[in-house]
Order: sequence, then C-alpha cells, then structure tokens
Amino acid sequence: MSVATNLLPANTSSIDTDTSGWSTGSNTTLTRNTSRAYSGTTSLQLTATAAGSVSASTSARVPVTAGNTYTAYAYFANLAAASGRQVNVFIGWFSSVTGGTAISYSTSANATLPNSTAFATPPPVVVATAPAGATYAVIGINGLSLTAGASVLADAIAFGPPALISGNLLPYSVQSVEVDATGWQGIWQATVGVSSTQSFEGWRSLSITSTATGNCRATHADAMPVTAGVEYMSYVWVYAPASTSDWYTSVRWYDAAGNILSTSVQQWGVSPAAWTRIAVIGTAPPGAVTARLVLEPVATAIGQTWLCDQMALLPAPVVPGSLLGYAARGMETGSTAWVAAGGCTKARSEAVAYEGIASLKIVCDGTSDAVVQLASSVPVTPRQAYRFTPHLYHSGRTTPPLLDLVLYWYNAAGILVGTNFNRYYLATTAGWFAPVGSAVAPDAAVGLRIGVRFLGPAAGDTYYADSMSVAPGGLGAVADLIGGSYGARVSIQGLTTDGMTKWGIWRMLDDGTISPLRGPDGDLTAATITGDLAIVEDYEASLGVPCRYFVKVWTTPSYYRASTSEPITLPEPPDTAVVIKDPGLPARWAEAIVSKGGMPDWTRSARQGVNAVRGRARPIVISDVRTSRAGTMTLVTETQDELDSMWWLLETGNTLLLQWPSEWGERDVYVQVGDVTEAHVAEYAAYRDRTWSVPLTEVDRPVGGITGSTDRTWQDVLDDRSDWLDVMANANSWLDVYTGIQGG
Repeated sequence: MSVATNLLPANTSSIDTDTSGWSTGSNTTLTRNTSRAYSGTTSLQLTATAAGSVSASTSARVPVTAGNTYTAYAYFANLAAASGRQVNVFIGWFSSVTGGTAISYSTSANATLPNSTAFATPPPVVVATAPAGATYAVIGINGLSLTAGASVLADAIAFGPPALISGNLLPYSVQSVEVDATGWQGIWQATVGVSSTQSFEGWRSLSITSTATGNCRATHADAMPVTAGVEYMSYVWVYAPASTSDWYTSVRWYDAAGNILSTSVQQWGVSPAAWTRIAVIGTAPPGAVTARLVLEPVATAIGQTWLCDQMALLPAPVVPGSLLGYAARGMETGSTAWVAAGGCTKARSEAVAYEGIASLKIVCDGTSDAVVQLASSVPVTPRQAYRFTPHLYHSGRTTPPLLDLVLYWYNAAGILVGTNFNRYYLATTAGWFAPVGSAVAPDAAVGLRIGVRFLGPAAGDTYYADSMSVAPGGLGAVADLIGGSYGARVSIQGLTTDGMTKWGIWRMLDDGTISPLRGPDGDLTAATITGDLAIVEDYEASLGVPCRYFVKVWTTPSYYRASTSEPITLPEPPDTAVVIKDPGLPARWAEAIVSKGGMPDWTRSARQGVNAVRGRARPIVISDVRTSRAGTMTLVTETQDELDSMWWLLETGNTLLLQWPSEWGERDVYVQVGDVTEAHVAEYAAYRDRTWSVPLTEVDRPVGGITGSTDRTWQDVLDDRSDWLDVMANANSWLDVYTGIQGG
C-alpha cells in the first residue's frame, strides 16, 4: 500500500456496488465486472467502442492542498489475453470542485500488461505535487492499443498522500523509488536503478550494483537541510545478495558552501536474502546546514546487487529534556552504550521493541542480581532532581519480578559520591512496564549513571529494555541544616510529577522509625498538591542522629511516586546542655545547661486500688496502666538573654519537646511543664546566673501545625506581604510579625 490514506470512496476504489464513481471517457463503455477482481469480487471494465484507447476518470473531484505530494495507482488486467497493451494512471489538478479546465495533469509511465488475464504487478504509479492553485483533483485510468470490442479491467484504485515515513526529510519518490531512480546516484563503484523483484513497502526498490570489488557508494542527489546540534537518525532496509556482506550506513554533514564537515558512520553485517534495517545515528556538527544519507555495501565481486527501500533521514525521536542521545536511549544501532555489571548478558535485539525496531535484551544467569547500567555518565547539576524512566518488557512470570532503578552519582574525579534506588514490583503478566525513579544530585555530583538491577532472578529469565530516558525533573527532596538553631529545612521539587494530587513527607531514622513532619495545618500525611515546589521545616528530629526524609506523591494508593533525601544530622548542644523547643512555634526555643545532679529522676506512678478482704491475709489489688513519666529538671542560665529566652519559651504553657545530647542515652520527650521556679544563684542583685526548677510530665506528641521559623527575616516579611498595610492587617503584635503568625 503506497498511500497512507485512500481518499477515494470505497465504491470508487473497488467498484463494490456500481460504476457511479466513474465517468466514461471517449471510445469507452464502462461496466461492472463481477467475475474478475484484483481484490474482492468486482472490478471496473473498460470496453473500446472502436480500435484505440479507453479511459475513465472519477466522477467527483477530491479535495487536495497545493504543495502537498500525492500518489495514485491502479491494478490492471486484460479481460482476454492479448499482447502489447499498455495502461497508465493520471491525476488532473483543478482549482474548483466543478467546471473549468485542468491546471495540469500528472501521468504515470506506461505499464505493459502481460499476455494473459492476470492482473499486472507492480501497477503503474504516479507521484506528484499538487501545483499552485490546485484545490481539487480527479484520478483517471487509460488503456492503450485496444482493438474494437476489447476490454481491460481496473481494480484497487487508490489516491492519497504517500506513505512517507513520519519526519522523513527525503521525499517519497526518494524514500521508496516507486517511479524511478532519478533521485539517487552512484558516487563510487556503483550504478543505481529500480527493481520490482523485491520491495519492503510498495512495489519497487532501489538497486545498487557493484562495478568493482570493495566498497560501493550511492547517495540521493539533493542534500537535505539540517540544524546544527540536532541529533538525526538515518536508515535503510536492505535486501542483500545470497552471499553475506558488510554494509556501512553513513550521514555526511555539509556546510553552507557544500564542503563535508564530518561523517557519522555505522558498520553492519547484513543477512543474505532477507530484509534488514540498518541505521546510523549522529548529531549535526557546528556549521552543518545540509546532509546526505550514503549507502555503502561492500562487494566481493563485480555485478553484485543490493536492493534498498524505505530510505530515511529524519530527526531522532526526542524525549523532552532527556540527557541520553537516541543511540543510548533506543538501541537502534547497538548496545555499546550499556554494560552488564551483574549476573546477566546484554545484546541488541529485534525480538520486541517499545519504539523503533530494537531493544536491549537482558538474559539472567541466576548467579546473582542482574545489573545493566549506562557505560558512561551524563552531566548533572548538584541539588537538581533527575528522573529515570526505562521501558521494560518480560514475557510473563509466575511471581512478580522485583527490580531497582538505580542512580549512581559521581564527582569531578569520577568517584562515586552517592547512590539512590527506587524499588518496584512488576506485574506477572507479559507486557511493557514503565517504572519511574527519581532522586536529587548530591552537592558534589557532576555526573550520573543510571541502571536497572533485577533482584534474585532465575537462570534464563529474560527482559528487554527500550526507550531509556533520564532528564531533569521528577520528585526529589534536599535537606539542609537551619543555621543558628537545631532544625532542618527540606526543599521538595517535582510534586506535580505525573499529575499527582496528594503528597506527604516523613522523617526516617536508621532504626526504622518513621514520623510525619508538621505543616501549617498539621502533619503532612495527605496534603493537597497546589504547586511543584514546597519547603518544610523540621524541628523535631533527634539531635546527633542521621535521618532521611521520605517524600511521597499519589493519586491512589497504587499509583504513586516516592523519593528519599540524602541523610542529614542535626548538631548537638554542648555536653552539659539540653535543648527545649515549642514544636508548633519553633521561634520559641532555648538551650540551657543542666546543673550538676539536675537531671530528672523519673517517676511513673502506679494507678491502683488496694482492697483488704475480710478473712484474707492478702488484699485484692485493682490496677490500671502506670502514668507517664514525671520528674523535675534543674537548669542554669547565665545571661539576661538566656533568662529572657527561657521565660519566652515557657510563658505560653504549650507542650514542649526536650532533646538531649545523643550520648546521654535519654530519648527525646514531649513534656508539659508545671510550676517553674527561677532562683538566684547569689544574693548579689547584679549577678545574672539563675537556677531553674522545672517540673515535667511526659505527654504525647501534640497535634497541630507549625507556625513561623527560627531564621525568619525581614526578607521573609517582604516575600509574604505586598506592602506595610498588608503586614499590619495580618499581625496583632510584633511577635506576630516575628513568628509569622497570622493575626486578625
């Protein structure tokens, strides 16, 4: 089929119902033949009234667009065997739907019918560009040199845009050589022509015949415009002679003066007597304005002929932002961009493909996890999230395949500085899967290698990978210390990835503990996504202990993305100090020295009733769970600022978080503070040291959100409010401005 879409109605093309789609030409009688057909059961019969030619054309004109290319063809046969008869098809171009004369005609070369009743193959074909002013066309058929009363049959008549490869810079006449080989030329030890013995598409192909042993070269006559810096793929389907031969496909890049700047070339081994697609991928160099596809078989003898079809030169498929070129992403020309680093082998395969015709075949040997990874790193920017999306295929498993998408980060010296992985279970059913992994490049990272690790595969397990992409974007979190306080700030990017609607963030410790972080309205366990970026501050992480932040976005429980930050460790206070915080108002915090012997002696009171029973020595005791811990801590402050900070922290009466140096062996505790005594250390009034007796009762982590920050500045006020009137309208006091609390 050489038209992408047949613009003729079905009855006009195949004469299934009647001949109403056709108008009779001179010396012609039209009838519907119901005994002979190329396809179906009917055909159009043209009978000569007198000796000479017969003709017919479509009754209705077909809309066309000036400047576009169209093709037309029809299959012909003799009603009765005869020799010497010829047929052709033509297109008449018109400026209106009815009336007027044709702007011009485009007519195919004559085809000679066989001396039989068989339909001639290939059919006559015309490929032409609609001339200026053309808005409609008629399609016509001619039979030549008929005797009076003789008939020819026509069937499967087609008109429409040719089946041009999407994006192909080469015109269809050069791509498929359906009319002639004038678009091609031999440039080294080769002649070119048209062959109808084999074709990959349509009915004809380009023939390249060697005039000497060794390399033979052919190229298209007109160089095609290209853009410097753009990646292109060029390919050809080749039917090789009976003997196996090598083949080189190349693209020559030319500057504005027609000088060759460079050549992208790919060597192939071509299978004999079979169609093989061979390709080359390259990027147009600086200064390139045109390019040519060069076909280069290696002849082992004079007179060898190769057939070529579907020649293409086109921009390589693009994944927006992808850091991988198409050669590494699509495996169309080989697998050298990837290495097998575990218990498996890898190779290019045409067994299945997600895109194009090839993929990376991965065969596991069962000795260890199977790993394939990029052979060399791609450049990255520190603190930017990157998203890795492979397309993976398996033919079915009894248990769900388990795999990791791994991101390996390297510094400028090529040393591994970080590794992230996202774990997935694939379905057991056969098919293509597209898991997504993302992570943030560490501060020292300048390069990234991506990989897929299949966990615990069985010997012989086979997977295919295709359309591998890595690009800036995706979900990621970066944690930083907040200077001057005991807190962390987590910057999140990529919340809107894949159209997710909800998100959450949790703190993870090495012991497996996971806790949600507070947002303005409470814990961020199911927040609505309103933008791609978010910043969350954490003042409840334990001091001196590494922690990570786990971010998850989702629409349904089964459709989600997740990412984990690099570990961060909050600093610890001096060996003799404790940190006290208000979890909901982090600006209220204090660091104080614990006096000698001032650690609380914790008491957990029993809750029980002791009931003496008459006649029994032992009472009956009715008990409940013990109370939480209670105790009194003694603190020391030395300056007026420390004293003021302590009262500012305590005066709200809010639940507080008590945090100790990690080596003390005390776990962090939320407490409610009872009656506090501030005592002078010395009777001298100007001596500022104080001792504090602070009674504590352990309570649950308080609910509610977080307001303000420990490092809020005037710039934050400027960022939050449009003008001073807006500040005053939303704050009742300077304290509200300082903490960021909304007044009213």
